[in-house]
Amino acid sequence: MSKKILILETSATIQKLFTNTLDSQEYAITFENNEKNIFTTISDLMPDLFLINCNTNEIRSFELIKIMRSLELPLFKNLAIGMYATTQSALDEYFAKECGANAFIRLSDQTLVQNIADLAKIETQSKEPTQNNKSKYTVDKTMLLGKATFLLQSSSYKNLMLTKMNDLVGMLETIEDMIQDYLLLVAQVSEVPLAAMYITQNDGAHGYYVCADTIAQKDVIDFLTVCSTDYEKNQNKGTISNIKAKILSSDGILETFYNDSIQLSSYEYGVIKTEKTVLGTVHIVAQGNIISDNYSFFDYCVRHAAKVFDKALIVEKKIFFEKRIRRAFSRFVPEQIIDSLVLQSDETNKKLGVGETRSVAILFSDIRSFTNISEKNRPDVLVAFLNRYFSTMVDIIKKHGGTIDKFIGDAIMAEFGTPVSYDDNCRRAIMAAYEMRDALSSVEMGELIMPEGMTFNIGIGIHYGDVIVGSIGSKDKTDYSVIGDNVNLASRLEGLTKTYGTQILVSDSVRSDAGENSFCFRHLDDVRVKGKKNAVAIYAVDRNENEFSTEYKNAYIKGMELYKQGIWHLAKDYFSKALDQAAGDKAAKLMLERCTDFIINPPENWDGAIAFMTK
Repeated sequence: MSKKILILETSATIQKLFTNTLDSQEYAITFENNEKNIFTTISDLMPDLFLINCNTNEIRSFELIKIMRSLELPLFKNLAIGMYATTQSALDEYFAKECGANAFIRLSDQTLVQNIADLAKIETQSKEPTQNNKSKYTVDKTMLLGKATFLLQSSSYKNLMLTKMNDLVGMLETIEDMIQDYLLLVAQVSEVPLAAMYITQNDGAHGYYVCADTIAQKDVIDFLTVCSTDYEKNQNKGTISNIKAKILSSDGILETFYNDSIQLSSYEYGVIKTEKTVLGTVHIVAQGNIISDNYSFFDYCVRHAAKVFDKALIVEKKIFFEKRIRRAFSRFVPEQIIDSLVLQSDETNKKLGVGETRSVAILFSDIRSFTNISEKNRPDVLVAFLNRYFSTMVDIIKKHGGTIDKFIGDAIMAEFGTPVSYDDNCRRAIMAAYEMRDALSSVEMGELIMPEGMTFNIGIGIHYGDVIVGSIGSKDKTDYSVIGDNVNLASRLEGLTKTYGTQILVSDSVRSDAGENSFCFRHLDDVRVKGKKNAVAIYAVDRNENEFSTEYKNAYIKGMELYKQGIWHLAKDYFSKALDQAAGDKAAKLMLERCTDFIINPPENWDGAIAFMTK
C-alpha cells in the first residue's frame, strides 16, 4: 500500500518536482495551498508523512510545527514531519530541528527520493500500535486558534534567535564569520535583502554587509553611506573617514526578500552597546514598510548582540595582542620565550607597555676597529657582511634564551631576563658570549677586505643589575627596551675589552650570579666607570683553564693584591713576571705601566680602583 504524503506547497514548479521525482505507486501525494487549512486537511487525510516548505507566507512554517507538536492529539504529535528548502539558509535547518521536525531536506531531484525514503523509515518506527486502525479525529478549530495565538505571541521565536546568537560564541576566534552569520540572521528575521554592521575592532573601525545578489550597486553604495554616517554619529570620536565596508557571502538566501520592481525605502538601524561603550551599529533596509513584527525581531537581535560581540572583541584583542608580540619579537626572540610571554599575558593580564624594574643580564658586543674596516670596503659589501654576521650572532643569542634589543651600527645589544626571565640569566649570557666568540671563524667574509695586519674580532661586555623595562618611544614608534645605569655599565665593559685585551669582560655581579666556578673567570682590575660612584670588579672569561699558565695567574693575582694596597714597586715586579709568562698580554702590560707611573706620580685618595671617564 502506498504511503500518503501531504505537502504544504503553493509553487506549481515545486509541486511538479515532487510528482515527477517520487514513485506514484509508492507514494500518494496530496498538496495543500493554504496553511490556514492545514490542520483540517491533516485531520481529514491522516497522512503518513507531512512535508512543509520553510518559506510559508502567512504563518511561519516552524510555528505551525510547534503548534502541532504541542497538541495533545497523537495524529499531530506523532506525525512524521519533514521541512524542506530550495535555497541554502543559515537558519532553516537549525529551526527545523528546534521546532520538532523529524528531518530537514535540501530540495534536489538527485537526493529527494532517498530523503523521503529516510523520512518514511522514521514514520514507521515512531508509529504507535494504536494507530494501525486509524479513526478520524475531530479537530476543535477554536482550540487550535487559541493554541496558535498563544504560541505566536509567546517568545518562542525570539528564544530561537537568542539561541542562534549564543551559538556564535563558538566562533569567537573568527569574528568575521560571526558577523556574517549574525547579519544573515538579522536579514532573515527582518525579511530584508540588505543588512550591514559597523564595529570598532582593535585596529580601528570596520564595516560589513550582506545583500541580495540582484540589488543595484548604486543602491548598496547609498545604503552604506547612510550606515557609515549613523555609525560615526554614535562613536563620539569625531569623523571616521574612509570606512570601506566588506561584503560577506549570503549564498543567495536573501533573494526571497528582493524584487527589482520595488524601491528600497524603509531604513532602520540600532546601536550595539554595553554599559560602558558603544561596540557598533546594525543597519537594515527593506522594500516598502518594515512590518512591526519584523522590526521587533530586528530590535531583539540588536539588543541581545552586545554580550556576544563584547566577548568576541575581547578574544580578538587577545589574538591581536599575541600577533603583535610575535611580530615584534619573532626575529629576535626564541619561539619558546614568545609562547611563555603570551601565556604570561593571559594569566596575569599584564601589558607590555607598563614599565617595571627587573634584574637583567645585559650583553653588548662590538666589532673591533669597524671604522677602519669601513674605510676599506664599499657600502654594499659592508651591509651584506653585517647581515651575515648579525644573523649568526642573533641565532646564538636566541638559542640561549636572550632577546635582541637593538643593533647600533655594528654593535648588538641583547638582554637575558626580559621579556621572560630564567633562574640562570647570567649563565645563559656567558654561554652565548662563549659561542659568539667561537663562531667568528664561521662568519662568511664574502668580498670584505680587512685592513693590513688586522683580523676579524669582537669584544663582548656583560653586566647584571636592575633596569627599567617597558615600551619606550613616541606615539608613532616604540621599542620594547631597557634603560638605566646598569645598561650604560654593560656598554662600558664592552669598550674596556679593547683596553684589557680580552674578548669577553664581565662584572662581579655576573660572576657571582653565574657561580664563581662555573666559568674560567680571571680578575683583571677594579674600575670606576663614568656614571658610577662605586668601583666594579671586572673579570675576563677565558676559553679554558689552560689558556693562561698557573704561573701567570699566580703572579697577576699577587700583583693585584699589592697594587690595590698601593705597594706599587712590589706589584710592578709581579706584573713583570706575569708578562714574562704571557708575552704580549695587554692586561699585564697595562698594570705594569700603571705601577711605573704611580711610583712617580701616586694618585690622591687611592682606593684601589682606576677611573674611566670615557667609553
